[in-house]
Amino acid sequence: MGIADRGYIFAQRLQKILVTLAPEKSIELIKVTINKTSRSLVGSTDVAASTAKDKVVILVDDVLNSGRALAYGLGIFLDVPLKKMRTAVLIDRSHHKFPIFSDYYGLKLSTILKEHVEVTLEEYDKTEDAAWLV
Repeated sequence: MGIADRGYIFAQRLQKILVTLAPEKSIELIKVTINKTSRSLVGSTDVAASTAKDKVVILVDDVLNSGRALAYGLGIFLDVPLKKMRTAVLIDRSHHKFPIFSDYYGLKLSTILKEHVEVTLEEYDKTEDAAWLV
């Protein structure tokens, strides 16, 4: 599962790698869309959340900052009995407001709150892949 927009693109890339590593496994991709500015748990998926029933799920996003986006994404699946739930992010900033942690990450940064991490991905931003601390 990938959180739109950049998290979903990252999830697509991971899926391609996992399919080559484990061709005998069925690796499905679900797009999770959330309202990151909402104070209530609002989110949706491009297929029924119940398709994840009894499966291992990896929720993917580009940057883990406060944990809000991943928490909202996890919330969609609270009523679905999963075999296992894990999280994967490109960058973990370690400024969590929610009890959300990355099981898999590309880079873990200890930053100050004034700093911001920007990620660009070629498929979405029409520019080369990059991450900046600004």
